[in-house]
Amino acid sequence: MYIVGDVVWDKDRGRVGTVRDHRAGVLDLHGGTGSAWRAVARRCALVAPAASSRSEPLRQPPGTAPVTVSPLGVRTGDWVRLEDDRVYQVEDMRAYGPGGRVLHLRGRARPWVMTHGERQVYRPVEA
Repeated sequence: MYIVGDVVWDKDRGRVGTVRDHRAGVLDLHGGTGSAWRAVARRCALVAPAASSRSEPLRQPPGTAPVTVSPLGVRTGDWVRLEDDRVYQVEDMRAYGPGGRVLHLRGRARPWVMTHGERQVYRPVEA
């Protein structure tokens, strides 16, 4: 699984690029010369991880405050920490049965299901 900022080698094209976005197993890549292309994730190999994943994981995104919410209380723009100890921003969401949500997270290719129960999220501080 690749994240935004990872440097990967596209085996089909024989080129190295940086991941700008990824959805449904397709990576949007850009090279050092300003070129951009798409590649299937399973046909790429990691050359260097993103700078943020090399250091200590982000504890709390800047400009946010921790809030405990149920799945129905999550909002677009909130940040949520997953089991891999990475923090992702909620880009979009949809219902998942009674009391659950499917969250589409920026920088994560696959949606994540938030089921019943409360969870701590980080909400941007209103100005």
